Amino acid sequence: MSKPSAQTIFAESFFRVNAELFAPFLAEAGLDERILHTPDVEIPAANYVELWEILGRRVDASIGLRIGIQTVSTALGAYGQAIRSAPTMLLALRCMSHFAVVLAHAIRVDFEIDGGQVILSYQCTDPTITRRHQDSEFTIGFFLSLLREITENPRLTPQRADFEHERPTDWSLHRDVLACPLHFKQSDNRLYFPIELLEMPVRTADPRLFQALEPFLEQQRQIRAPVGDLLAELGRHIASSLSSGGASLEMVAQSMGLGPRTLQRRLAEHQVEFRLLVEDVRRSLAEAYVAQDHYSLTEVALLLGYAECSSFSRAFRRWTQVSPQQYRLQAKANLA
Repeated sequence: MSKPSAQTIFAESFFRVNAELFAPFLAEAGLDERILHTPDVEIPAANYVELWEILGRRVDASIGLRIGIQTVSTALGAYGQAIRSAPTMLLALRCMSHFAVVLAHAIRVDFEIDGGQVILSYQCTDPTITRRHQDSEFTIGFFLSLLREITENPRLTPQRADFEHERPTDWSLHRDVLACPLHFKQSDNRLYFPIELLEMPVRTADPRLFQALEPFLEQQRQIRAPVGDLLAELGRHIASSLSSGGASLEMVAQSMGLGPRTLQRRLAEHQVEFRLLVEDVRRSLAEAYVAQDHYSLTEVALLLGYAECSSFSRAFRRWTQVSPQQYRLQAKANLA
């Protein structure tokens, strides 16, 4: 397995349950079979999302939504157990949002009450993860599955669903599963429910178990949230600084309103090396830009802070073992 990054997701029993589906594609996503058998292993978030994209290309263009709607709370460890044991729907929704970082970094889960609706939203917050269609659909599908599970109402449907990506060529599964107006190319991934959702009983509630799990999850949240928040902010600032000629620690610290020594100290606290983080951001953005036709390779090189296209090409070959031109052709072939 590739060396875990600081932004991770726990395998829990989800990977064991879906071992037959995931196993053939783990190596291609930079993962190994240990994640199928070890619930507490941490998977780099970027590799996890890439695994979903590979499945979308190789297995089923709607695989994220298809697996999401089949996933049950117990597959996601203490996070899922706390949600299903919450005494009220309001507490269940709060758990989904507040403790999401315990399960995974680089994500945002929110719920709000607005205009007589309950809105549950999700987004991957890592700026270097640009291809995340399947991850978004898996999570939206899982949220709906979870709400149906805890209310024991398999017919529970949202009033509306939003997705941040473009509408798939075949979206029949989306219509069948969600059974509501669907909107694509939105600013976020959202499910909208009537306010009456808050009055629905949680039929899987177990107040004593919830009381035992909540302090543990809060402790874990306080451990995991700082590194997740810091790295998400750093990733955004590094990405925006690259096109200005590179992302030095001094430049990024200044854009964050910090002194270089303060930033260095915060990174050291989380055992994160700035140079390697810049390399990860640059590589992830390079793969995303090259895979699309929106930019010429010269423009990609400039966006990533390279003065010459040849320097970028050498770095890209070092990262991927193929040239940018070959990578772009492979990406097109995968989408065909």
